[in-house]
Amino acid sequence: MSVHVEITEKKTGNIDIITVKGRLDASSSETAQERINRVLDAGARYLLVDLCCLDYISSSGLRVLLAALKRLKNEGGALRIACGQPQILEVFTMAGFHRIFLISPDEETALAGFEVER
Repeated sequence: MSVHVEITEKKTGNIDIITVKGRLDASSSETAQERINRVLDAGARYLLVDLCCLDYISSSGLRVLLAALKRLKNEGGALRIACGQPQILEVFTMAGFHRIFLISPDEETALAGFEVER
């Protein structure tokens, strides 16, 4: 079974950026969780999850993001999400997650948000 997700990592200053493209659902959320945990285990405290090229997110995908947010908050860090996709934002809103996560329309705006937080 192929997993229709592409996950890339990069770093800008002290901010780790994980970009998720494709579908973040039950079949791919475990992979995403492992990648995020690996970045956090390496000492990341500021994480930007870029969902601008995400086509679909399920409840299991939302759980992965929530787990990362809780872990970062416990460790004194922060997580921001970049996403301008209406269908993804609608899922966040329906789940009430738009009140939990700091969501910016694009990566540049999200990165600027970290500057304000610190």
